[in-house]
Parts: sequence; C-alpha cells; structure tokens
Amino acid sequence: MVKLTKNLDGIIPDPVRYWLKVGKDAGATNNLTIGVPDQIPKEALETFAKAEYEAEVKGATSYPAFDGEDGVKKAIVAMEANFGANMTEADLGRIYVTVGASQALQFVFSLFPAGSEILVTTPCWGTIYNMVAHSGVNGVPVGLFEGGKFIKENADNAVTKKSQAVYINFPANPTGEVVPEAELRKMCEWAVSRDLQIISDEPYKYLIFDRDKTPYTSPVSMGEEIAERTNLVSSFSKIVKPDIRLGYIRLSPQILAADDMVGFYFRNLSAGASRGVQAGVTALVNQDPTLNFLRPIVDGYRKKSDLAAKYLGEWGCQLPYKPAATYMIFPTTPHGEDGEEFVRRTAVEKKTAFIPGTSFGGSFKGFEELKKHFRVGFGAGMTVGKLEDVLKALTG
Repeated sequence: MVKLTKNLDGIIPDPVRYWLKVGKDAGATNNLTIGVPDQIPKEALETFAKAEYEAEVKGATSYPAFDGEDGVKKAIVAMEANFGANMTEADLGRIYVTVGASQALQFVFSLFPAGSEILVTTPCWGTIYNMVAHSGVNGVPVGLFEGGKFIKENADNAVTKKSQAVYINFPANPTGEVVPEAELRKMCEWAVSRDLQIISDEPYKYLIFDRDKTPYTSPVSMGEEIAERTNLVSSFSKIVKPDIRLGYIRLSPQILAADDMVGFYFRNLSAGASRGVQAGVTALVNQDPTLNFLRPIVDGYRKKSDLAAKYLGEWGCQLPYKPAATYMIFPTTPHGEDGEEFVRRTAVEKKTAFIPGTSFGGSFKGFEELKKHFRVGFGAGMTVGKLEDVLKALTG
C-alpha cells in the first residue's frame, strides 16, 4: 500500500476556490470573488511582450540561471527602492527568482524544521496555512494587529519554543489594510527580541492608493538588525499579469549564513523561471522603475474601493479594516449574520458571489468574529460603472 507524507494531513480544500465553485453552482453571474488585477496599459504590455519574444528567439533552447538572471535581479533592486525596500548590491546575491510568489513562500516555509511553528498574522490569505502545512510546519494564527496597532500581548501569548518565524502581509489580503510604519516596526523589533525570522509578503504594495497618505516601508529597510532577519517575498502578478508566474524572495542573511546548502536546495526545487518572462519584466521595469504605468489602474481600484464601501455601508455592512490598497475589501455582513450563510444566499438570490471570512482565518479558535466577514474583489477588468450596477442590484 502506498504511503504518503503526513504533511498532507494539515492541508484543507482550497479555501478560496471552493467558494468560487459554490457561486458558480448557484448560478451567480456577478463574480466578486477571486482577486485578479485589471489589465495594465497596452503600451506596457507591448514593452514586456517584445522583450520576451526577443529573448525566446535568441535562447529558446537554453536553461535560465536557476536563481534568476542578473538583469532581472538588478531591475528588482532598482524598482524596490521606489516602494519602501531599499536594498544594496549585496542583496543581489540574496535574491532568488521564483515561479510566482507561491514558490517563494513554499521555499522559505520548507527551510524550517518539521514540527516547528510559524506565526501567521490573521486575517490572511487562507492558502498560506496549506503552504505551511505542506512544508511539515505548523501555522499558528495570531491577531498581531488590531485597529492598525501591534498587539504585543497577542504575540507573546502565541510564541513558543517551537516558533521559528512570523509571517506578515502588507498591504493585506483580504483587507487591503496597511498598518502604520511605527506599528510594523514594533512588531519587527519584537520578532528580533524573540530571535524569529520575518517573512514579509509584499505583492500588493505597488497598488497603494495614496503613497503620501499611506506610506509603506518594508522591514528590509528598518535597520540592520531587522533586515538581517527579513525574508522579502513579492511577485510580478500584480504588476504585469498573474499568468506570467514570476516572483522572487530576498532571503535573510541569517538564513543564508545558517547553511551553505540553501542555494543548492533551491536549485533542486526549480530549473529556473522562464528566461523570456524575466527578459520581459526586466525591460518593463528598466523603462519605468517607478511603475507609473500602474497609476491609472490603481486610481481605478481606489474609486471602486470607495464605491463598494459606500454602498455596502448604506446596506448595513461595517468596515473595521480600512482599505488603503489593492482591489478587495473585507466588510462585515450587513446584519452580522454568518458569512457562509450570507455568501450562499446572495449567490442564489442576488446572483452575486463573494468569499466568506472563514477562508481567511475565521475557522480558527479565537477568530470567530471573522466568520461574520466576507471578501469583495473588484479587479478582473470590472469597470466602475459595472461595479455600481452590481452594488445597486445587490443592496437595493
């Protein structure tokens, strides 16, 4: 009889895509579920596609560098300097280019000993717990922040001798929240005091609505002590498009110094991300390292976020998490009812599909309040006008 890894015991059915199917089976025609970005301007896509094509023609039969092409790494460092993550030339040797951010996360989670623990700021993208479990590590949900403030008591109560790292995600999925830099710094200083690694998942920071009003500084830029422990993860899925599957991780100096086999371990995971895709991204970023081509897209997200908050607020929903970025919000149900019941009912009666709060941590003990939430996603090319029509029909 075949025997499989016990790591599979901690994996649950995809907590987001399950509800996609629920909405589809109920006949919902308005899909406000999975987070997919709007398409970037044609000119930016053409820059990407031209460079990708030329690279494919020139090197279609060769393997790419397993840790990423030098050009794309330099482009990443230049780009990140405009988004709160100042890195040095030394960081070029700490960056591993991955097949999407998911591979980067799976890679870093799997570096920790089996049976150890990773504290996971919650609410969060529910698939994170599957990734952690698949690595043989235990994900521990923690309310690290409440009302934008770091709650040290919650962190202290969650940490144990098995704790190896803390996972954070800002701007956050599903809330769109960005906590103040001072509060994020407090959390990072706490992690340093506990000798924990910091896994900072940052793919949505390029979509912050107003950078003057809501600045973001990555832990990698919060001084040497914190940077030594910070593993920065990001992705081009929100910058270009999801299907190019290109992400990266800047591993912490501490992890790289702990075992000189880390790089070889990564080599065994992947033969490298597509050389053509890397070339396309390099050309796009080198042309516009501040990503100004995203500004009209981000302005559209802000308008849709404000519109959704307005209509849902009038309907009786509350928004305890204040969205400051991306294409999703995380309100309460209109009258505090169970989120799963609400999502099923609106799919049938209103033909509109959402994702309930149980997909983002609401199924864990101590996070029952999240069961009364649901995520609203409004990317995927939905116009402001179309969203308003959907919201009017939903709340009318």
